[in-house]
Amino acid sequence: MQRMHGVDALGIYSETPTSPFTTLKVAIYRPVPPDDAPSAADLRDFVREQVLRLGRGIGDQRIVRVPFDLHHPLWVTDPDYSPDDHIYRAALPAPGDKAQLCDFLSDLMGRPLDPERPLWEAWIVEGLQGGRLAVVVKMHHSLADGATVAELIERSHSTGATESPSGPPGGDAVPGNARLLAGALVDLAKTFALELPDFLRERQLARQERADGHEAAEPPPDLAAEARLPGHAPFTVLNARRGGRYRVYRYETFSLAETKELANAFGCTVNTLLLGVCSEALRRYLADVDEVPASSLLAAMPVGHPGHPPHQTRLHPDLPRNDVAVAVLPLHQDVADFEQRLQLIKRSSDAAVDRVLRAWGKRFDNFLEFLPGALVRRAVNDLSARQQARGKDAYANVIVSNVVGPRQPLFALDGRLELVEVLSTGNITDAGNLNITAWSYVDDLCVSFYMRKGAMPEPDKLPAYLREVYEELQLSAQRSGDAEPAISR
Repeated sequence: MQRMHGVDALGIYSETPTSPFTTLKVAIYRPVPPDDAPSAADLRDFVREQVLRLGRGIGDQRIVRVPFDLHHPLWVTDPDYSPDDHIYRAALPAPGDKAQLCDFLSDLMGRPLDPERPLWEAWIVEGLQGGRLAVVVKMHHSLADGATVAELIERSHSTGATESPSGPPGGDAVPGNARLLAGALVDLAKTFALELPDFLRERQLARQERADGHEAAEPPPDLAAEARLPGHAPFTVLNARRGGRYRVYRYETFSLAETKELANAFGCTVNTLLLGVCSEALRRYLADVDEVPASSLLAAMPVGHPGHPPHQTRLHPDLPRNDVAVAVLPLHQDVADFEQRLQLIKRSSDAAVDRVLRAWGKRFDNFLEFLPGALVRRAVNDLSARQQARGKDAYANVIVSNVVGPRQPLFALDGRLELVEVLSTGNITDAGNLNITAWSYVDDLCVSFYMRKGAMPEPDKLPAYLREVYEELQLSAQRSGDAEPAISR
């Protein structure tokens, strides 16, 4: 039994009945050889074995909240835990194509996880085209961030020698309310007496380092101002509060090698190119179904390892499971010339990330360890409610993240299954209706669209526009002597 880190508990406080803080990971396999597909039972045994191999504290812990959210919840090893209770089986109807897989995933993400159990479930999905199989994992974001999941995928498919999995360990007795409240008061006292002084000392050292010039000079004023944009996004259908808990999931797959070549052709990184393509696709989508705002759309971009390494303390001997902060940047969809837009996005992205890193010790997430859960929940939910009520000044219009996955092909079941594609998406909150997540694996770049059903009109148009923009850019890059702008539409 252990107290959750504040940054992990933030997902608990941020969720509502219409916005659970869940993420989705999809591993698609092809049989090797193609006519010798393992059975669903074999795949179930593989999933169960890998869950057990990950060991204590990964899949067997449930979250127990403290009455009144006086302090952060506890991780409690579920006394009734069995991996088999979290593994399910489904089959797509013929022909099992991409559209049917997306419909299945959309329906799955609309269903809440059971808060009385460890917050994850795995689905073995049969019937995909070409004899393929999929393992779909839905989990609460408090369990792990994207980078951690990428490491877990690589570990679970390792072909080297690994230790044998053990059975599930014995569980903890779930504490009653009196014990939860008493423990919360004791841990709050320890937090302020032991952890807060250490944090303040580290913050002072970081300030001194900045004052001594150990970091780069402050960014230009225009870029520094851009990095202060959260809470000033134009209000669009991307933020309207309607649609409930039901979701739409779609994805598009691109060649990672071709994407790198395209980024090189425009003199930018893959991440900058992704932001630029999203910017143009969103501009076209809004022009089609709503209207393009006069001011720039804002993207919220997760930043891993945000400015200071996490550390263990006497109250928290384990590291946080989520080590991210959020940088907010404009997408400059009002700039017609696409190459100029990419340069502006790069400058804005660099400034936003730099500000996040420099702000260590001053950001809201840095103080989550020391704030009672009720205060955090109130702050997060009140901000969202006020933005929705005003119908303006949203925190951001879209979440855009880019996770680097394994670079070498991975196999399961002693080589009988080859992992050919990995899909991933994060969560959306009541304040937003769209999450775009790019996940690379070997030479694929899969871009997932996670949208609130009923809030975004004609949601299938957005991924179609993204592919349209990408293909137009490829044609433009091939015309070395073309004087026309990359995007002339």
